[in-house]
Amino acid sequence: MNVAKGLLVSVLCLSSGLLAAQNHHSQWKKVYERNLTDFELSPEGSGLVLLAQPQGRCRMDVDFYGETGQDKYQYEFTRDRLTAGSHREYRYTAASLSEVTKDKIKLVRNEKLNPASGAVKKEFRDIYQYVPNKVLKKYCF
Repeated sequence: MNVAKGLLVSVLCLSSGLLAAQNHHSQWKKVYERNLTDFELSPEGSGLVLLAQPQGRCRMDVDFYGETGQDKYQYEFTRDRLTAGSHREYRYTAASLSEVTKDKIKLVRNEKLNPASGAVKKEFRDIYQYVPNKVLKKYCF
């Protein structure tokens, strides 16, 4: 009987933990999206999505597309202060862009960015400027 109670408590704790993790992840809400292709930041186009949490914490997901692959950056920040970041680089294994499918994209780099780095801060600010101030003030301040 005690074993059954212990097992039940363990399952309930695990379920609660998974639910809490899922709720934490789902707190991000897409509040702004912009196609950056016209700014010619990359050969095949680019775009950004701004996500926000109720506490004023924001995240920018930025994608750059090229002929041989794509780069995905993720910046977390409050106001204009960068708190975390990551960069993923993918390469296409298809012979041409028209043949690119999900199974023909290979992850070649997955790194955390140092938010204190001058180069990372500059990259962040270069992209940050494409989000209107009124959107930033409403969700990220």
